[in-house]
Amino acid sequence: MTINNILSRSTKAFFWGVGGAVGKVLGQLIVQITLARILDPVVFGQYAAVLAVFGLGYVLADGGFGSALIQKKEINTADVSMALGWSLLFATVIALLIIILAPWLARQFGDVTLETIFRVCAILIPFQILSNLSNSLLRRDLHMRGIQIIQLVSYIICFGGVAVSTALLGWGVWSLVAGFAAQTIFSMMATYSISRHTLRPSLIGDRTIMHFGLKTLATEFTSWSMDNLDRFLVGKFWGLYSLGLYSVAFSLSKAPSGLLVFTAQSIAFASAARLQSDLAAVRKGFLVAITAISLITIPIFSLVAFESETVLYIIYGTKWIKAAPYMTALAVAIPLFSMGGIASAILRGIGHVGTELRILMVAGVVLFCTYLAMKDSSLANAVWAVPLAYLSRLMLLLFVLHKKLELQITDLLHSFRGALVLSAVGLCVAALVHGPSTSTGMGVMAILAGSCAILLIFVFKFSWVLGDPLLTMVRGKFSTGRLGAAILWLAGERS
Repeated sequence: MTINNILSRSTKAFFWGVGGAVGKVLGQLIVQITLARILDPVVFGQYAAVLAVFGLGYVLADGGFGSALIQKKEINTADVSMALGWSLLFATVIALLIIILAPWLARQFGDVTLETIFRVCAILIPFQILSNLSNSLLRRDLHMRGIQIIQLVSYIICFGGVAVSTALLGWGVWSLVAGFAAQTIFSMMATYSISRHTLRPSLIGDRTIMHFGLKTLATEFTSWSMDNLDRFLVGKFWGLYSLGLYSVAFSLSKAPSGLLVFTAQSIAFASAARLQSDLAAVRKGFLVAITAISLITIPIFSLVAFESETVLYIIYGTKWIKAAPYMTALAVAIPLFSMGGIASAILRGIGHVGTELRILMVAGVVLFCTYLAMKDSSLANAVWAVPLAYLSRLMLLLFVLHKKLELQITDLLHSFRGALVLSAVGLCVAALVHGPSTSTGMGVMAILAGSCAILLIFVFKFSWVLGDPLLTMVRGKFSTGRLGAAILWLAGERS
C-alpha cells in the first residue's frame, strides 16, 4: 500500500470504528442495565473473577502472535500457519493448567462454586484464540467494517440474548457464562468466514514472528495486569460483593469509551506498523488520534465522576448506589486509560514493544503496591490506585513518544487544551447548578447544564478546540454535502 492509501484507509476505518463503537456502546448499556436489574452484585462479582482468570489465560495462550502478524510488513501462508500452530499449542497448555488449578483459583476468591465455572470457561480458550487470529488478519487489512458488524451482532444477539434469557430463568452466574460462550463461538465462525486463512498449524517458520510475539506477550500480560489485577485484589481483600459493585462501576465507566478506544488502538497499531518508515506521517496520525480521544473522554468523564451517584441511580437503580465512590475514581481513570492506549499502540506499531513493556511494568507495580499498601483501608480510598497507575503509564508513554516521534511539547499541549477547557467549563457550570443539594433531580440538572455548556463552547470555539491536525483531517474527510457545509460553518469558513 502507498502512504496515501494507508492514511485514507485508516481514516475510513476510524469512522467505521466510531460508528460501530457507538452501536456497541448503546447495545452494551442496554444489556448491562437489563442484567444489573435482574442479577445481584455477588453474581457480577463471580463473573468478574471468572473474566479475570479467563483473560489471563487468553493473553498467555495468544502468545502475541496476532499482533506479530499485524506488525510484520509482508506475510504469507507459512507465517499464518506458524502463528496458528503455536497459538493452539499455548491455548491447550493454558486451558489444561486452568482446569488443574481451578480449586486453588476458587479458594483465592473465597468461593468454591467458582471451581466448575473456571473449568468450563477454560475449554473456550482455544476457540477464542482461533477467533483472535482471524480478527488480527482483518485488522491488519483495516477491515473495520466487517469487524464492527461481527462484534455488534456477537455481543447484542449472542451474549445479550442468551445471558438475559437465561438470567430470567434463574441461571445466575451461569447465564453470563452461557452468553460469553455463545459470543465466543459466533465470533470465531464469523471472523473466519471473512478472513479465510489457512487452518493448517505449523511450529516451523519465520522466527521474527515468534520473537516479536513473545515480546508482545510480555507486554500484553503486563497490560492485562493493569486491567485485571485490581479486580483480583478487590475480590481477595474486600470480597465478591464489593467486587461486584466495583466491576459494574468499572463497566459503566468504560462502556462509552472502551470499545471506541479498542477500535482506535487497532487502527493506530496497524497504521503505525505500515507507516513506521515515515515518522512524520506517524506523528501526524498520533496527534489526530490523541486529540480526538481526549475530546471524547475528558469532558464526558469529568461530569460522570462529579455526578457518579446520580448516574448509577438513573441507570442501574438504588441497589447499585453503593458503587458511587468506586465509579468516581474509575471515571477519572478512563481518559488516562484511553489516551494511554493510543500512545501504547503507536509505540508498539513503530517496533518499540520492549519500551512499551517496561512502561507497563512500572505502571503495574504502582497499581499492585498501592492496593497492597491500602488493603486495610476502605475500598473507596484504595480504588484511587487505578487512576494513579494509568497516569503513570500515560506520562511515561508521552515522554518516550516525544523522543521517538520528535514531537514538540507545544504539539502535545495543543492536543489536550480543548478537552481540558471543555471539562473545566462543564464542571464549573455543573457545580453551580447542583450547589449543596444532594437530590437526584439536582444531579440530573447539573449534568444537563454542564453538557450544554460544553456543547456551546465546542460550537463557538470549534477550530480552536479541535486544533490544526484534527481540523484538517475532519475537513478533508467531510468536504461535501450538508455535513461538510456544517463543518465549514463551525470552522468560520462560510457565512
